[in-house]
Parts: sequence; C-alpha cells; structure tokens
Amino acid sequence: MKPIDATRARQLAWLAIAVYLAGLGISATFRAQGDFNVYYRAGHRVLLGHAIYPPDDSDRFLYAPIFAIGFAPLALLPRHLAQFVFFLINAFSLIELILGAGVILFGRERQLPAALIVVPVLLSFRFIDNNFDHGQINLPTLALIVWAIAYADESHDASAGLMLAAAILIKPFAVLAAIHLAIRKRFFTLGWAVVAGVALLVVPVVIFGPRGWIDQTAAYLTAIASMTNRYRTMLTNQSAVSAVARLMSLRIGTGAETSATATVVGMGLEIVLIAAVSLWDRVSGAHRNFASRLALCGLFCLMPSFAPISWKSYYAAMLVPYMALTAALWTDRAAGKSTPISVWTLSALSVLLNLATGNYLNRIALFYSAHFISSLLALAALFALWLTSEVAEA
Repeated sequence: MKPIDATRARQLAWLAIAVYLAGLGISATFRAQGDFNVYYRAGHRVLLGHAIYPPDDSDRFLYAPIFAIGFAPLALLPRHLAQFVFFLINAFSLIELILGAGVILFGRERQLPAALIVVPVLLSFRFIDNNFDHGQINLPTLALIVWAIAYADESHDASAGLMLAAAILIKPFAVLAAIHLAIRKRFFTLGWAVVAGVALLVVPVVIFGPRGWIDQTAAYLTAIASMTNRYRTMLTNQSAVSAVARLMSLRIGTGAETSATATVVGMGLEIVLIAAVSLWDRVSGAHRNFASRLALCGLFCLMPSFAPISWKSYYAAMLVPYMALTAALWTDRAAGKSTPISVWTLSALSVLLNLATGNYLNRIALFYSAHFISSLLALAALFALWLTSEVAEA
C-alpha cells in the first residue's frame, strides 16, 4: 500500500475494533455476568468489613485481597453501571493487548498494519467475546503480561516488575512470562516483581489491620487450594489436566473428577511442553527480531492450558501467536518467498477447531478439548515457521 493508503487502512481497522467493542459493551452492560458478580460481591464485602473468602461460597473469589480492595469502588456503583465501567477496563485492555503484542513482536518503531489489528481479533473472537460476556479479568491480565515483557526489553525494570507481579497474582499462567524473562536474563525485572508481589500481598494490612490481614490472606490461600479438585471435567475447563480427566471419564466415569492421575499426566504434559518451548526460546538467542520472538509466542500458546483449572476464556492469549502467524502468512511475506504448506495447514486447523458452532457440535468440541488441541497446532505452526526462518538465515 501507499503510505496514505496504509494510514487510512489503519484508521478503518481501529474503527472496526471500536464498532466491535461498542456491540460488546451493550451486551456486557445489561446482561447477567457471573464472573463480574463474584468480583462485585467481593468489593461489597470489603466495604462492609466482611470475610472475602467464606468457605460456603459456591463461586469463590480467587484473587489476592488487594484485588478485592480494587473492586470496592465498583461496588459503590449500581450493578449495571459497575459492569459498564468494568467493560471499559476490558475494552482498554484489549486495545493494549493488541498494541503490546505488536511491540513485543515487531518493536515500537513499527505501526501495525490494518490486518494485524483486525485479523488476530477475528481469529480469537470466540475467547475475547467470552471475556466480555462474563465480565472476566483475563484481558487485563494479558495486557499486563505483554507490556511487562515490552518494558523489560526496554529496561524499565520497576514498571515491568510491578505489571508482572500483578499478573501472576491474578492468573498463574503469567509465570510463563517470568520464565521467558529469566531466559533473557532480565533479573532486575524479576527482582522488582518479587518486591512488588510482596508489597501487593502486604498492603491490605492498611485496610484490614494486622489481625484481619492475616485472616483474609489465610482464607485466600485456602480458597486457592480448594480449587485443585473442582471443575476438572467441566466442559469449559480447557486445561491439559481437564483434557486427560475427560478422556479418563469415558472409562471410569465420575471418578475422573478426583483422580490424581489426571493431574499428574496433564501437568506432566504441560511441564514437558513448557520445558521444550523454554529450550527453544533459549536457543533462539537474544536478538530482538521476529524469528527470535516465535518461541515467546509459543509460551502464549501454552498459557491458557497451564493451570489445572483453565477456562475457555483464557485462550484470548492466542491473539499473540495469531498475530505472529498472520504477519508471517500475510502482511510480511517477502516478495517471491513462499511459506511452507505445513505452516499454512497447521494454522488453518488451529483456527477451524475454535469455530465449532451449534450447541451439540460445540459440546463435542469442548469435551475433546478442541481449544487445547488448537493451541498445540498453533504452537507447531510457529515452530515450523521458526525452522524455516533458521534454514533461510543459514
């Protein structure tokens, strides 16, 4: 495109994102949001001085006390107005996720072309919509992760550490970003993350007092531990552990819900995959070029299935690898240079597995962990692309 055409295309792309978000905003504001209801209730409990993590809750608040305090201002608002404010936070986070993914893949000096703004969102819309529909907190977490990596690359260690610490306390899958930073020897960032993490855990003592802080923190740890054996075979749980548990349920029925075998096999598979991608990240080198970032995208493929309880909405993380694949297969193709058919095939299969529609077909896809398999296919596509890049450079 000519420069003016590219600029106009970017404007239209952001306009399309704005229209998309406007539609999601109407739905998010007026529908009943199960996840946001949990956050809203936790904020009320802070305001009233009640226990945040009562053991008889059917849907528990699973985040550190500092985040319950963060939801307290929203609890002062009428529910639908609070949902609208939280929608704005999620909308801002999606935009920052798109921009941050562009920065970690291509650097700050590049303006994203229109296709890299719109296409990754289209390819992961099933998961993005799910976050807005239920009022979930994954998009802010992913935005924190990508910008923590971006700031760490630029040696803004304190800011990166605070973002990383907040992300890890919200969702355990952010640990994979810490692994990447350790491989890249960003130890100052990791040091700041430890300091920030301790501070985020301790600061609530100002609100609750020493005794209340101890009680709330202990209850938080208990609530986290209680989730180990819950929801393993629930369809929207798309973790590696749930994939194994549901396959086991075909033979042993409901016993798969509590069987330790599913956890051992599922987490073992995740650990092997993370170790392999970490080794790939290590041998990719510290050069900040596109090829060296493909392994980082591989870690984003593994984030959604990392914890034993990993909801479908976590797969919004796939926006990052889909942006990389879109660039390689479309926007950044060198003149006259063809991409191997294996990359095209794996990428297409990854996308198609996420598009099962209709109640019956969707349930079958969820039972057989289609989204988990889709993330592994995207991971394979990224690795095949990296091998091609390595051969080309050699």
